Amino acid sequence: MFTTSHLSAQSLTNPAFSAASNCLAASQCESVFSESASATAFGVTSPAAFPSAGSTLDPKRTANNYALKFNWMVSPKHQVELSFFGDPAEGPSGPQRDNAPRFGDFDTGGGYSKIKFGSDNQALKWNAVFSPRFFMEAQVAHHDGIFRETSALDQYSFTDLRNTLEFFRGATSYDPGSGPVPLTLSPVSTRSGGIGFISNQDDTSTQYTVKLTNVFGKHELKYGVEYDDISYRDTATYTGPSFNVELPVSDPLTGVPVDADADGFQDTIAVPTRGGGTVSIRNGIGGDPTVAYDSANRFRVTRARLAPQNPPTSASETAFFFQDAWSVVPRVTVKAGLRYSSETVKGSGSFTLPFGTQNFTDPSTGVTSRIFTPGSSSYAPNDYTFGGNLAPRLGVTWDVMGNGKSRLYGNWGRYFERVPNDLAVRAFSNEVGISRQEFSDRALTTPRLGQSRTCSDGLGGTNTCTALAAVFTQGVDKTSVQSGTKLPYEDELSGGFAFEVTPNSSFEVRAIFRTQGRALEDVQVNAIEQIQNFYYGYAYGYPYDPFGGSPSTPQSTKYPATTFGSYVLANPGTKNVPSGGVSNFPKPVRRYKALEFIYTKRFSDNWSVYANYRFARLIGNYEGLFRNDNGQSDPNITSLYDFPNSPLMSGQFISGPLPADVSNVLHVYPSYTFNNKLRLGANFSWTGGVPRTSLLAHPIYQNSGEIPGINPTYAYWADPVGGGNPANFILRKSKNLSAALTDPDSVTGAIFLYSYDPVKRGNLGRTPDLVTLDLHGDYPINFGKTKMTLMLDVFNLFQSQEATGFEDTVELTAGVTDPDFLKPIQYQTPRQWRLAARWDF
Repeated sequence: MFTTSHLSAQSLTNPAFSAASNCLAASQCESVFSESASATAFGVTSPAAFPSAGSTLDPKRTANNYALKFNWMVSPKHQVELSFFGDPAEGPSGPQRDNAPRFGDFDTGGGYSKIKFGSDNQALKWNAVFSPRFFMEAQVAHHDGIFRETSALDQYSFTDLRNTLEFFRGATSYDPGSGPVPLTLSPVSTRSGGIGFISNQDDTSTQYTVKLTNVFGKHELKYGVEYDDISYRDTATYTGPSFNVELPVSDPLTGVPVDADADGFQDTIAVPTRGGGTVSIRNGIGGDPTVAYDSANRFRVTRARLAPQNPPTSASETAFFFQDAWSVVPRVTVKAGLRYSSETVKGSGSFTLPFGTQNFTDPSTGVTSRIFTPGSSSYAPNDYTFGGNLAPRLGVTWDVMGNGKSRLYGNWGRYFERVPNDLAVRAFSNEVGISRQEFSDRALTTPRLGQSRTCSDGLGGTNTCTALAAVFTQGVDKTSVQSGTKLPYEDELSGGFAFEVTPNSSFEVRAIFRTQGRALEDVQVNAIEQIQNFYYGYAYGYPYDPFGGSPSTPQSTKYPATTFGSYVLANPGTKNVPSGGVSNFPKPVRRYKALEFIYTKRFSDNWSVYANYRFARLIGNYEGLFRNDNGQSDPNITSLYDFPNSPLMSGQFISGPLPADVSNVLHVYPSYTFNNKLRLGANFSWTGGVPRTSLLAHPIYQNSGEIPGINPTYAYWADPVGGGNPANFILRKSKNLSAALTDPDSVTGAIFLYSYDPVKRGNLGRTPDLVTLDLHGDYPINFGKTKMTLMLDVFNLFQSQEATGFEDTVELTAGVTDPDFLKPIQYQTPRQWRLAARWDF
C-alpha cells in the first residue's frame, strides 16, 4: 500500500499563527539585538515581530508504507507464513518541530530541520497441528527502526530572555548612546540558531516465541516461552560547534580556588564538548533599572555534552507463561494463568575525561561539596537484572442465558513493565555534561567571572584571584541501583456484561479499574532546601542558611546544607530507597477508573456501525512513563522523584486529576457500501478536555512546567549598608518579581524560590471539549485476479480549531515569569487529506 498526505496550517484560521501587534515605537522596529558585550551597543527590535507571523506553515512529510506476506501450506497440518512490512518516512528541511515559529531567524533557516524515520520489520511464523488436541505457534520476528534529524543551521540554539527580564524589571526607556528615549517593551523571548537538542536513534530487536496448546477433557492448557534480544543507541547531541567547558580548579586540601599561574584568575580545566549546546541570553540589572539593555550580555549554556558517543546499549528479557482454561460447567469457564519474566538492562561505553573530582568537606561548616582538580575521571557502564517477576492472571466467564448470546465476565491481572532501553542510555551509560556555565561572548570562548577571593597558589601559599562564576555539571556521579529494586507493575480489575440485541448487533457494558502497584524512578535523597542552603547560605559565606537558619543559629539543623546527591534507581514509596535524607518519598499514586458502553452492528443490509462511549477518571500524583505536563519522555527516570517531599517539592506530590485525565469520550464509526461497491465511512468524535494546572519552574533544574503551584515568593541577599561586608547582609523576600530583580541593595542579583502556594492538579479548569468529523471513501477496481482499491480520507472536515493546549507555566525558567501565562498555544490539527491506493494480488 502506498500513501500520500497533505497538511497545511493556515494563518487566518488558527490564532496561533496570526501576526502579533505592530511596533509600538520607531525604535522597536530596528534589527534584531546586537549581541556585543558593550553595555550600550544594543539595537532594539519589536519583540513580537517574528518573520513567521502571518505566514502559512507547511511541514511536509512523506511516508512509504509497504506490506508483503507469503503463506505456504506445507501440509494440511502445517502452515508457514513470512511477512515483511515497514513505514520508512522523511521530512525535508522545514518547520518539522512545533516550536519553529518562535525562531526570530525563521526566514534564514532558524528552527528548520529535516528528518528521516521509520522501521523495517520481518516475521516468520509456523503454525502446526500435531494432533486434534495438541498444536503449536512459533515465531521469529525482527524489527529495525531509525530516527535521524539534521538542523538546517548548525549553530547553538539561543533563547533570548533579555526582553522578558527588562519587562519585569520595569524598564521604560532605552539609551542608544545620546540619552534615554521612551520605550515600551513586550515580554517576548525569541529563539534563534539551530534547533538545539538532537536525538538520533537506532533500535533493533529480535523476538523468539513458542506457544503450545494441549486439550485434556475440560481443560485447555497453554504454555510457552518468549525471548527478546534488544539493542538501542541514542546519539544525543546539541547543534553548533564544539566549545570548551571551563571547569574551575580547587585546592584538594582547602577547597579554595587555585591560581597557580598567578595571573589573577582562577585556574580552569578546558574540556571540549561533543557537539554544541543550548544557550539562554540574559543581562544584568545595569545602572538604572528603568533603562533597558544598559548591562553586558551573559550567554548561559544550559545544556552541553562532555562524554563521547557510546556504542549501542542492550537488553534481554526471558518470559515463561502457563494458562489453564477450565470449563467448570457448560456455562462457566475459569481461566487462570501465571507469567514469569526476568529482564537484564546493560549500559555501554567506557571512557576517560581530562579532569579529576573529589568530595571536599569544609572544616568550618562541615559541608561536603564536589570540587574539580587536575587529573582524569574514568567511567564504565552499569547493568542490572530485574528478576523474579511473577504475574498472576484470573478470569471468569458465565453464559447467563445458556444460549451463547450473552456473557458476564470478570478479570484480574498483574502486568509488569518492560523497561525501555532509554534507561540504559540515560542512567547506565554515563551521560556527563553541564547544565550551567555563563560566557561573555556569543562564540562561548570567554567564561564569565565571579567575585574576588583568597586563592591557593598551588604551592601551599595563598594569593588573591577572581573566581569563575558557578558551573553546574550533570552525570559526573554514576547512577547506581538500590539493593532489592524491582520492576514496576500495574494491577487491573475489569468486568462486564455483553448480549446480542439482534442477530447482527450486540451491546456491551464494562468497567475497568487500574492501580499503580509499584514505580521505578531515579532518586537522590537531598532536599531542595538543603541544596539551596549550600549555594545561598553559610557554606558560601552568607550570614546564615535561608531555610531553617538564623543570625543566632547560622547553620540549619532542619535542612543541613549539602550539594546535589548521586542518582539511585529505586522504588520510591517502598523500603527500596536509599537512606540518609531528611524527607521521605511519597508513594506514587495512579488510579484509573472507566465505565464503557459499546454498541456494534456488524455489516448487513449494506451498512455497519461501531459506537463507544467511555466515562473515565485518572487520579493521582504520578503520571507514569511519559509526562504530559512538561513533555518529558524519559521512562523511569523522570524528574518527578529526583527530590524527596519537602515544602519546595510538595506541589508535585499532591494527588489530583492527572494531565491525561479525559472524563468523556464518544466515538461513532458508521459505514455504508453502495451496490456499485463504493464504500463511505465516517468517524464522529467527542472528547472532553484535559486538566489545566499552573506550574512553576523547577528550583534546581530551572526547567519550566514542573511544580503545581502559584504565588511564588523569591528571596535574595541584600546589602543595605553597602561595602560588601557579609556581616551586614540580610535576606529579603518578595512576591514582586520586579522589585526582587531591581533592588539596588541586591548582593549578586541572583534570586531563588523561597516558597509558593501548592495547588491541586486541575486548578485552572480544563481545555475545551473537542468535536471532529472525519470521512473515508474507497472504491475497488478489479484487474483479472488482482484488485486495486483507491482510498480517500479527510480528517477534521469542518476545520475545527479549538485550543488543545495553553501556556500554563507560571515561569519561563526559575525566577523569570512567563508573559504568556494562560494563553492558548496549541490548536486542533487543521484539515488534512490522504489519498492512497492498495493493490491486492
